[in-house]
Amino acid sequence: MGLFGMGKKPARPGATVLEAETSTPATETAPPPATPPAAGPTPDQALAELRAGNAAFLRGENNLGYVKVDDLEPLQGGQNPIATIVGCADSRTPPTILFNQGFGRLFSIRVAGNTVDRRGLASIVYAVKHLNCPLVVVMGHTGCGAVAAAEAIVDGAMPLDPSLEEMIVPIIPAVLEARRSEATDMAVKAVELNAQRVADKLRVADASLADALEAGTLKVVAAVKQMHSGEVKFLG
Repeated sequence: MGLFGMGKKPARPGATVLEAETSTPATETAPPPATPPAAGPTPDQALAELRAGNAAFLRGENNLGYVKVDDLEPLQGGQNPIATIVGCADSRTPPTILFNQGFGRLFSIRVAGNTVDRRGLASIVYAVKHLNCPLVVVMGHTGCGAVAAAEAIVDGAMPLDPSLEEMIVPIIPAVLEARRSEATDMAVKAVELNAQRVADKLRVADASLADALEAGTLKVVAAVKQMHSGEVKFLG
């Protein structure tokens, strides 16, 4: 039955025309007005939420103990993460715990050395362009094994393992730059520079990211997690 045929109750068999026309029409309930989706945080607001989450984690105020399976139900229709975290695969650096965030809050891309290849870039673009993610954080960490391996290769202490080439080679420029600096801790400086270099490259790696940055709907920042304390320090 078409939409225009839903306004009248059909006549019962044998009813006269008058009876059919005077039958009580079916009651139609107008659908409630659609609720517009809640606006997500601005880049600065998202960054403030991550800072606050890490501060709460450092105080021992862990909200993740209250995360439960029922929290997944509201997310069945989609996700709107407040931040994309480009982090290291190191098992000691889980973004959800460090930033005290539950389901649906962080879009995580993790690879040893927190570098970005073509698939990683595509994931970031997807988060920004299709999930309206306002913040990208490239997060390294002190004591990074991938950075240490790059340092050992630069120093000639070990040969480059061909199977690890894609992981280590992108980090070597940061190690070389750290060696040219006057930093007192070259290893920490290399970790910081590696995160900053990746963040700098992301800002110009794709037109959609550049457009969002120009429009002010996106921010890309670098950060380093302190291995001994869990504190996340944002750079620059």
